[in-house]
Amino acid sequence: MRVRLIAAFALSLLAAGPALPVFAQVAELPAPGSGRAAYAPFEHLVGRTWRGTGTGPNAVEDIQRWDWAIGGHALRVVHSVAGGAYAGETLIFRDRDSGAYAFHYFTTGGFHTSGIMRPTGPGAFEAEETVHGLDGFTTLRSTMTMGPDGVHRTRTSREVDGAWVEQGGFDYREDASATPVMPALGAAPAREAPASAGPLDLTRRILRHVEETGQDVAAYVRIRNGDPVDDELIAVSCACAQRVELHRIDRSGERPSMVSDAVWTVPARGELDVRPGSPLHFMLIGYDPTAASDGKVRLTLTFRVAGPVEAEFALTDDSAAAWGAFN
Repeated sequence: MRVRLIAAFALSLLAAGPALPVFAQVAELPAPGSGRAAYAPFEHLVGRTWRGTGTGPNAVEDIQRWDWAIGGHALRVVHSVAGGAYAGETLIFRDRDSGAYAFHYFTTGGFHTSGIMRPTGPGAFEAEETVHGLDGFTTLRSTMTMGPDGVHRTRTSREVDGAWVEQGGFDYREDASATPVMPALGAAPAREAPASAGPLDLTRRILRHVEETGQDVAAYVRIRNGDPVDDELIAVSCACAQRVELHRIDRSGERPSMVSDAVWTVPARGELDVRPGSPLHFMLIGYDPTAASDGKVRLTLTFRVAGPVEAEFALTDDSAAAWGAFN
C-alpha cells in the first residue's frame, strides 16, 4: 500500500488538464527567477482540481488541487487518497541558480520526499524523488503524458535490485466538484480485536465486500513473528468459501500470471505482509457473503509451528483505503 500511496503523490504531482494552448515548449522555458513568470509550464494546472483513477487491481482514487503559494513565488499541491485515508502537501520552487523545479512533499504517513521536476515537452513532465523516513524505499521516477483525448496518464517506477520497475499509475481528469479530504488530526486508527497464535500477531485483517454469491474475493493481513525462528503459513480456510488459496502474482515472465503457493514463510523477528497492491493475497474461491456477521467473516489460518488461529476479517468496499487507515 505504501508504495501505491507514495506513487499517488508522484503521479498526481504530474497530472495536467485538457489540451490548452498555454503549454510551454521545453525550449521556451522561462529564465530562472522568482514570481509567476518562472512557472509558465504549470500555468494550466493552477487553480484547478483533478480526480485521478488508479490503474491495476485494488486501485485507489487520488484528488489533487493546484494553487499558487508564497504570493505567487511557488506552487502548492494538496492531495488526498481514498477519500482521506492518506494525504499530503507539496511545495514546488524554481531554483534560481540551476533553473530546476525543486519540490518537497510532506505526508500524513509520517514520511516526506524531495526531488526535481523537469518539463520534457508540451504538457509533459518527469520527476525523480528521494523518499525520507520510510524503510525500503530509495528513489522513485515518474512521468506524465497528455493524451489527445484530454486524459493525462501518469506512471511511476521504483528501483528494485538495480532495475526500474513500473508500479502503476493514474489517469486524471479535471473535476471542479472534487475536494481533497484531509484526515482529521488525532483521529483514531482503525481498530480490530486481537488475534494471535503463539508469537504470531495478525493485524490489518480485511476482506473485500461483495454482494453476489459465488465470486472470488481477496483478503489481506499482516502477520508479525516475535519468535527468533521462522514459521510457515500452510493453510487458510473459511466456512464462507469453497476453499481459500494463497495467491501470488508472478511478474518474472513476459506477462504477469497468478500462482497458487503451498506455503508462505513468516520470517523470524519479521512480518509477512499480505497487503493490497503487493503480489500476495488470500483468494476466497466461491465466496458466500451471507456468511458474514456484523460486517465480518471468520477465517482459520494454520501455521506449521504456531498451529491454527481463528480471526475475524472486516469487510471493506476499498481494500487499499482500509489498509491505509491503520497507518
